[in-house]
Amino acid sequence: MATTNERIKELRILSGYSVDEFAKLLGVHRSSVYRYEGENEKEARDLPISIAVLISNKFNVSLDWLAGISGTMYLEQSTNKMTEIYESLNEENKKELFNYAKYLLTKQEQLV
Repeated sequence: MATTNERIKELRILSGYSVDEFAKLLGVHRSSVYRYEGENEKEARDLPISIAVLISNKFNVSLDWLAGISGTMYLEQSTNKMTEIYESLNEENKKELFNYAKYLLTKQEQLV
């Protein structure tokens, strides 16, 4: 399972934020973001709960996922939104999305 620092970095990158933008969004200095994402797991464990909750709320991710306890990233509300988006796709795009998801799973299994 991924660590908190890996999850924070993953979330920031997936969301398309630079370190500076992410820091501004969280109301912290960029050095804090580097510390939270850093390779030193202790610093990530020292993530203030207020920042963890803020990240959870802003990005609709579970605190268990952020802490590396769970593999379920999004909270239920997001799942509904994702379903809504999926349902709005035409059949060709649904197939393309499905094939891409299969590709990602295969790639992930190769890393383990």
